Amino acid sequence: MIPSPRVKNRSRLVWRTCWLGLLATCVACAEGSSGVTRMANGVRYEGRFVNPEAYADYTIGVEHEARGEFAKAVTWYLEARAEDPESPEIWARIAAAQCFGAEPQRGPSVAARAFENGIRLDPRYYGNYFERARCEERARNFDSGLSDATAAVARRPGDEPANLLVARILQALGRTADARAWLEAFESYRNASPAMSRALDIARKPSTTTPQAAEENPALLAPARSVAFAELRQGKLELARQHAEIELGADPTNSDAWIATLVACDALRDNVCFEGALGSLKSPSIAPSETGLAFLSELLARRAGATISR
Repeated sequence: MIPSPRVKNRSRLVWRTCWLGLLATCVACAEGSSGVTRMANGVRYEGRFVNPEAYADYTIGVEHEARGEFAKAVTWYLEARAEDPESPEIWARIAAAQCFGAEPQRGPSVAARAFENGIRLDPRYYGNYFERARCEERARNFDSGLSDATAAVARRPGDEPANLLVARILQALGRTADARAWLEAFESYRNASPAMSRALDIARKPSTTTPQAAEENPALLAPARSVAFAELRQGKLELARQHAEIELGADPTNSDAWIATLVACDALRDNVCFEGALGSLKSPSIAPSETGLAFLSELLARRAGATISR
């Protein structure tokens, strides 16, 4: 195992120790094996073992990225990469943080090498194409952004944020009919969320399909990716757990569904459920929503407080 970079201050040590405490229960399940078995929709998937320290560093990076602290996010992602150098997901996050930490026009060039590294590791993984498309959209490089966004969808057709991104770029290019047709095709492919339905309603209204409206339209932005958050707020803990587990089974990279599962299991005081959820997440390619981040922060504070009290 490659040793972690030196922790330079107490706050970093507290965060890392907290996450390692949450993840430590998974280590025993993986010892003696070079892989990890996960179940999704009743199907067994064999994946490679990921060092818990990489998960801890990665998750701290995700929180910094979600807060807009991109330089700090890159630092933590690089620590995670040192522990897990074979992860294309980590390269996607490094590149995204580098891009959004730079001026819009410089973003694609600043992040180019990291994106290339991730694609070289696994050209089948959609996340680097998706994040590069977001980076190019921000720089108003719409033609190249559209190419990468459609490449992401080709690799994961059912991913809602990727399909919303394609539609948004099409509208920015003035191709409103194509954007509408794309969203309608997605709606026929799978049950659309309220956010997707709103985006489609807006795309059907000529007055709101100018390039500027497409870029500013919040309905086309990536929504919270778990319906369980609303149920958690309503105190419907068992229902929230069931829905979050279904979402996570359908997409093991859904960080919002993972957070919702952890929060529900913790609130239900179901340690078996909690420990199982810890090992069920594949490295997410998209940072959690603001809603997910708020729930995650509360969970960390609660679990850290319980650990300190012991």
